[in-house]
Amino acid sequence: MSSVSSSAAASRARRQTMNRITDTIREMGVVMTVLNLRAGEQVGLRDVEMKALDVLMRDGAMSAKALGQRLGVHPATMTGILDKLEKGGWVTRERDPEDRRVVLIQPVRERVGEIVRLFMGMNTMAAAMLDQYDAGQLDTIADFLANVVTMAKQASTAWESGRD
Repeated sequence: MSSVSSSAAASRARRQTMNRITDTIREMGVVMTVLNLRAGEQVGLRDVEMKALDVLMRDGAMSAKALGQRLGVHPATMTGILDKLEKGGWVTRERDPEDRRVVLIQPVRERVGEIVRLFMGMNTMAAAMLDQYDAGQLDTIADFLANVVTMAKQASTAWESGRD
């Protein structure tokens, strides 16, 4: 086989692998959304409410405005979401000790523990899968996923501001 044809074959194989990765990312988005919906059904929460709790658990307390911006939700809609979460005991609203004008949304960790328990099986499977990779491979996977998140945020911001 000539070096030209082997180079073309390698290029074709690379494109196929890149397409497979892109397709898998898209499928992962759908599957994770369905998983989140099913988990939400178990505790009586909608997808956006589950996402709000996830952001609060990962990033800590924040204002309703900041949370709404993170979720891409209109302020009036965010108020309704937070009212439901507060009524259900999922979050509290507390004055910011550094600026009493600001109200911070705090997750109720004990209550959110119900959701964490729903994902224990998935987390156990993920840990077992990740154990198959060495430290360098894990770094590559972590970097790749972080880059995917960054690109998705950039695309979302561009759409929000009317750019492509």
